[in-house]
Amino acid sequence: MGLVYKAEDVDLPHLLFAIHDDGSLTGPPGSLCRGCEPKRTAWIHSWASFTKFASLNFGVGGNMKTIRMATFLLFCSSALACAQQAPDGLQFNVTYLCNDGHAYVVHRCEKGPKFEMCFYQREHDSERYNKREAVAYQMTKMCKVQGPAATVTAPVQQSSALNDSRWDCSGGATVTVVGCQKQAGQEACWVRLEQNGRVVAQVPKRANDIQTQVRACKPLSSFNPAYLAEFPNPYRVVQGMLVGKPQENVVRAIGAFYQLGEIIQVLAGSRPLTPDEQKFLGDYSRVQSELAEAGAKKFPGQQFDPASNPYRYKRTDPRFGFEGIPVWTTFLTTGTQDAFARIIGGNDDQYAMAVSHEKSLATQQLQNEMKAEDAEAHYAKDPGSVAMRHCLESGRSQMECLGEGLSVGAVDLMGLHGKGVADATAGLRLTGNYSAEHFWLSFGQETVNVVCGKLIPQALPYSVERSGMQLTVKIPIAPKPLILSYKLDGNLAGPGPVEVAGQVVIGGTQDHASTTYQMQTQTSTTQRQIDAGDVPNHALGDVHQNGMEYSVDQQTTSTSWTPTTTHHYSVPTAAKTERCNVGTLPPTGEAVSASGMLTQVAGTKASQSSNTAPGLRLDGTYAAAGGLKIEFRDDSATLECGESFHSEGYAVLPERGQLVVKFQNGTGPLSLVLQPNGTLTGDGTVDVAGRRAIQSESGKVEYLPRNGRCALGTLQAAK
Repeated sequence: MGLVYKAEDVDLPHLLFAIHDDGSLTGPPGSLCRGCEPKRTAWIHSWASFTKFASLNFGVGGNMKTIRMATFLLFCSSALACAQQAPDGLQFNVTYLCNDGHAYVVHRCEKGPKFEMCFYQREHDSERYNKREAVAYQMTKMCKVQGPAATVTAPVQQSSALNDSRWDCSGGATVTVVGCQKQAGQEACWVRLEQNGRVVAQVPKRANDIQTQVRACKPLSSFNPAYLAEFPNPYRVVQGMLVGKPQENVVRAIGAFYQLGEIIQVLAGSRPLTPDEQKFLGDYSRVQSELAEAGAKKFPGQQFDPASNPYRYKRTDPRFGFEGIPVWTTFLTTGTQDAFARIIGGNDDQYAMAVSHEKSLATQQLQNEMKAEDAEAHYAKDPGSVAMRHCLESGRSQMECLGEGLSVGAVDLMGLHGKGVADATAGLRLTGNYSAEHFWLSFGQETVNVVCGKLIPQALPYSVERSGMQLTVKIPIAPKPLILSYKLDGNLAGPGPVEVAGQVVIGGTQDHASTTYQMQTQTSTTQRQIDAGDVPNHALGDVHQNGMEYSVDQQTTSTSWTPTTTHHYSVPTAAKTERCNVGTLPPTGEAVSASGMLTQVAGTKASQSSNTAPGLRLDGTYAAAGGLKIEFRDDSATLECGESFHSEGYAVLPERGQLVVKFQNGTGPLSLVLQPNGTLTGDGTVDVAGRRAIQSESGKVEYLPRNGRCALGTLQAAK
């Protein structure tokens, strides 16, 4: 059963929605949203992405009236003007028909530190880019404009009349015009198209083009004040904050309702609130409370109180509306954000610079998300490929990730998921080498290699048991198990003289030869006589002439079995029991992993962060109800928060009568307490600085930042 809450649309009656455990949002039969995707709807910038969006949300073919309107909005969506022609002859937002048989559209060009790049699209393909001179040469020398270029005419209506207007275009389609301003001598506005309250597209358009399109629509009553036309109804707020994790969806939506309410309060100033402003604030407050109440019932023990929401930034905090939940870039225009900043910051240059920095980060994050979502469609979805990609995104070594991908892929290939394949028992482990005199131990996550005297090293399982701050290491050697104490100074203390049964080498390497038979095929060439009249039936180079006689080559294949000798080498051993003195065993070196050796030999990238020093470690995967998951290994741990993965070195250290897990966290100090019952506990939240792998135009793998924030609380070991 999903988390159920009510959301009231500004112009629609109450609707019941449910956030399910997989993060999806569904409504009752006939509601506006059935099976909505658990992702924020980004502005649609290309026809290719719109057609995919339309097929997902309106069915194949979609609502044709809405699609036609969206097509109009997306075609010629430059905020400056359609078909502007530059000195080099390059025109934007017109269709070029090129000699390769394809149609191209150049969207825009941007100047970089070294050269100018132009972004273009070939029919329904993804957007591409190249240097301006290359694009201009192709379009002007090898292509022709298909039909006359759109001409620029004066706007038929000033932005003061069109701005913040709303239009009913029938069939559940509405158009809202906001953020109008003059650019390059022309009036341009942001146009938002909605179908039954859900945003389909939001693009910049020329004012006169907008006026032409809305002539067939009926004007809706304007909000008082007009700036409210930009503000989303509660349904859109919830949709815009979906990230997939139900708990985080609720927390984000509660924070967004708070911030949007604060923005209205600031823009209203000291005057009395209008009825429309009061309605927006009332709707936001009511749904926020309902979400908090429903979240507390669905997830007992977790914090959903709006007063302690992690996104409840003060109005004067430059992070307001940008960090964590991008309220500004998701819902509102830059003009509204600028007005808010002027009221809050006044003439404070330091505040203005800080806000500008946050705005730049938020814009870059939006662009990165769009690139990553486009790349996601081309990723392989099999478990092995997904595991390897997440491993690389976390920052672990290439060889380690290759091995993990192959391992997961093999398990999936054999159909063993959930059929007896389980992780090792979670809990305390050791890593590193410990030795003294003729006794040596080398610990890994699963086993320990034991050497006593001249005995051949033997790999045995081991356990680390805890009683208060007393740690006991048990190794099942024969004839009697070995029990060691782990001391707070990092040494192991043993019982003294012990007997260890094992094997010793008693001779040199022996060769065991065996004979097998292998089939071999031989091909021989002979000559066959032919008549002179048969010569034209053969290739000229295949015919040999000897006087009046003619012949051609003929190949004959024969098969025979030949003996093959196979050598098997072994070292003769014999059972023996050695006696070693196991007293104090200090750490004497790091245990070298197979992936570490392969990384050095192959010269591939090593892990970004790891801790290979001898000491206490953890094994297994631990998860918190707030969405945080930590997978422990002997040299690092991967923190997973939403879609963010980050591998960090860590250590388990005694501190003030407790065992504390300390991480090398780049986003800030992170420590968790290992409780006697085996759980991990921590307070507050943790930021996980992950990244997302995409393939660049050159074919190389690049990484875009992808950050997550999760609550700590209590982390239980996965079963």
